[in-house]
Amino acid sequence: MIFNTIVIIHYACIVWSMYTYKKLMGEVKHLARAGVETGVIGQSVQRREIPYIFAGDKRGACVFITAGIHAREHIGCYLVMRQVYRALNHAAQITPLGGIYFLPMLNPDGNELARCCCPLYKANANRVDLNVNFDADWGTGKQNVFAPADENYVGTHPFSEPETRALRDFTLLHKPAATVSYHAIGRELYWDFGQSGASRARDEKLALHLNKVLHYTIIPFTKTSAGGYKDWCIQKLNIPSFTIELVSPEHPHPFTHYALAADDIKRNLDLPARLLQAL
Repeated sequence: MIFNTIVIIHYACIVWSMYTYKKLMGEVKHLARAGVETGVIGQSVQRREIPYIFAGDKRGACVFITAGIHAREHIGCYLVMRQVYRALNHAAQITPLGGIYFLPMLNPDGNELARCCCPLYKANANRVDLNVNFDADWGTGKQNVFAPADENYVGTHPFSEPETRALRDFTLLHKPAATVSYHAIGRELYWDFGQSGASRARDEKLALHLNKVLHYTIIPFTKTSAGGYKDWCIQKLNIPSFTIELVSPEHPHPFTHYALAADDIKRNLDLPARLLQAL
């Protein structure tokens, strides 16, 4: 498949004041018109579509790259879309390795709330923190709360939310060999959720491999939080799964100063291909 490289590169160079759901869907439509595979994994509480973009070859292994599960962390959404363009414009390097599913914004309702009135909001439209709503030691994190809140509320039960159910079902359908979840803040890399034996050795080796380009702080096992997507992938699916915290430890990350994240974008731009190559 031949893509309109000039147009794709042009879109990749745009620097948004805040990466919003509206801007994301505009880019997804642009890519679809250029012949790129795009689709929808499900809908949010408020019926917004949750899109994906695929690059590479489905006959090999695949990895998932996700972002925007927390409303305020739109910098990750912006980065993942930069990774999309990078992968599409370097298809010759990606295709022999397998494929990459990019899911740049898992919480579109929350993104809208962060945009319009609550810049530090993390949850979805039901005030559930989606990254503590997965079935992996659900409700046991030290920061978990058990009533609706702007952050850390675990929901009424695992997968109570349409967004987490959609990601669960999409993951089970496509069986990724590894996943990466982008968050903000801290410049940290998480890979450990109590796995042992060969799985632990495998995952630690991959984490060290990724960190050769990231140069972030690798965080050992912690139960500060639980019930995250990474946690579920490790505990229930036995696949390597990583949480990467972008940018310096300050909130809110300045909406109009994405140049401050330029170094993080540079470090992470080729990470999907690096991970796929290492599997």
